[in-house]
Amino acid sequence: MKRISLLFGLLLGLKMMLFAQDTLPAPTSYRVNKVSFNMVRIEAGGFWMGAQRKDTAEFNYDRMAQIDELPVHFVTMREDYYIGQTEVTQKLWKAVMGYNPSRYKCPKRPVTNVDYFEVQEFLRRLDSITGMQFRLPTEEEWEYAARGGKNSKGYIFSGGKEVDRVAWHNGNARKTKKVKKRNANELGIYDMSGNVWEWCESKYRYYDKERNATLGKDGQMYCIRGGGWQLPKTSCRVSWRGKRLPDLKNSFGGFRLCLDAKYVKQEESPEEEILMKEEE
Repeated sequence: MKRISLLFGLLLGLKMMLFAQDTLPAPTSYRVNKVSFNMVRIEAGGFWMGAQRKDTAEFNYDRMAQIDELPVHFVTMREDYYIGQTEVTQKLWKAVMGYNPSRYKCPKRPVTNVDYFEVQEFLRRLDSITGMQFRLPTEEEWEYAARGGKNSKGYIFSGGKEVDRVAWHNGNARKTKKVKKRNANELGIYDMSGNVWEWCESKYRYYDKERNATLGKDGQMYCIRGGGWQLPKTSCRVSWRGKRLPDLKNSFGGFRLCLDAKYVKQEESPEEEILMKEEE
């Protein structure tokens, strides 16, 4: 009898897991010059941002936490927004910009070798084509989405506790990889850990305001998140923070799109949503 109950429990748990995956809302798709890309809706909510390595009983314990991930603090996301299901691919960049700057060329790999200013030009051109207002995510928006938003299971990597299942880093990759080749996170978003680090809209600041007076030139840098194929696995943690001057670019840095939910017309059918105006 106990074996039957145990088997029933396992089957019920598996059914609930499958049902939970099936109930994720479908990404909203857009099409630019015959290239499609998906955006995932992130519901407003609150989360504990950052990490600490002193107390296993407190929020966001992570034995690999760094000093600039302190203090752990509560952040409220007051509005829904959309974030790219994948990093911007070389195929999408070329459809908008007309060239591919990446070192390791492949249409399905993330675009690389783009600095902050070039990303802003890409966004301007993308907006001109689509009539939308795409942008980079803030650091808070990036971490909330990487943690899985309201569906978060508390993983230190985006989508799991085993880094190799969700991320490309310098221990398992020698160049960029095609997007969506590792497990997605709780919201169906790919590669928020690893592959390429991602530009954020936020300038680098400490979480505790007292230290910001000592930032110096670091205050002119922009936040990057997510780690990358040429960085250690510790950089793939959802709380990891990096910083780069806006004119820096390399073969393991890219970006992900963000969009305010108010610009997405929910009453349109999926077929209408995917058909965006294209350049003449």
